[in-house]
Amino acid sequence: MTKDTEINNYLARGIVEANLNFSKDKKSPFSLVKFEYKVDLSDAYSFKDFISFIHIYTDFSPILKQGKDSFLIFLKDTKIHQAKAIINKLFYKCNNKFRIDIEDIGITLSSPNDNYKTLIDRVDKYYVMSKLSSSKKVFYGTVDFDYYDTIDPLKVIKNIFNKSSHIILNNLYKGIPIQSGVRVSGFSEGIIQAKINADKIPFYEKEKFTFIQHDMIPDIIKADILKVDKNRFLIVLGNLQFLRSSPLERSNIRIHPNKNIHAILAKAHKKLAEGNIISISENSISLKIVSEKAKILMSSDLFQKELEIKFLLANDKNFLSPIKVKSYIFNIIDEQIILNISPNKNERTRIRDYISIQQNELLTALKLELKK
Repeated sequence: MTKDTEINNYLARGIVEANLNFSKDKKSPFSLVKFEYKVDLSDAYSFKDFISFIHIYTDFSPILKQGKDSFLIFLKDTKIHQAKAIINKLFYKCNNKFRIDIEDIGITLSSPNDNYKTLIDRVDKYYVMSKLSSSKKVFYGTVDFDYYDTIDPLKVIKNIFNKSSHIILNNLYKGIPIQSGVRVSGFSEGIIQAKINADKIPFYEKEKFTFIQHDMIPDIIKADILKVDKNRFLIVLGNLQFLRSSPLERSNIRIHPNKNIHAILAKAHKKLAEGNIISISENSISLKIVSEKAKILMSSDLFQKELEIKFLLANDKNFLSPIKVKSYIFNIIDEQIILNISPNKNERTRIRDYISIQQNELLTALKLELKK
């Protein structure tokens, strides 16, 4: 082992242990991602740009080289569901932008009882499973839940519910995402009983199924709604199905603003186009512009080039605050330009808050409609 290799090993271990200690002190778990990328030093600048893109997209998360061709990414304060969605989108964008196809990926969630060895061993396990797999997919898991383990998953779920009874139910009602945080009050033989807020009951009475999320379970669970008891504020779920691919991960919550939001698209501070935002999510924006500008952009070489979109968003007190987000043209259809955006943590929070405000207004209107 060379001196440089030995130094790099101790450097990596020090950073991993520092993140573990921070996570335990703040009681804020992080997700650890391991992926393979064979560096070609004859094209070192492409590698530099690739790593820079990952670093920015993950809100400047630490990236470490581990072993010959593998790297680690630390996603702070990120649960397993979020990590999987972030990584899937990240490497999809890397493939579009750099023509780099990352196939071997393992993800795990830190645990309060982890040390350096247990954490690295666990992420290594999923990384190796991904390398050995004949299909292109991310392998992932936690201390409490291993989807590919031979243990009966229902027994594992019972253990998890005993540790943390909080789950999130996800549905669509008339095209509007409905999300409810509930507490599991009972679980036996695959049947879940959970307490639900009275104001959310009408949204589930006519539904046949729901999607369950739990911070300690890496897969989305689809469950049939067997019963809704309005008097006891109870929802009963059964026929649990673990989904490797979920609509919750593939689609972002997207809303249409109830008021005009004027936006400017620019490159290197030079205005390219302006118009009104017609839909917005955490990862994309649809902008309506005049047809002449759309034709010019369509024939330009701006696809896959880093651009910038600027606009104002209202907060819960109706104050307007400026947003400036990195963006890439995904498609142009008639007078509509669809942009993939890469907001940092603060920008993402502000967009998420705006979407939440809009949803709440729609839900209030729906509740009034349901009472008629």
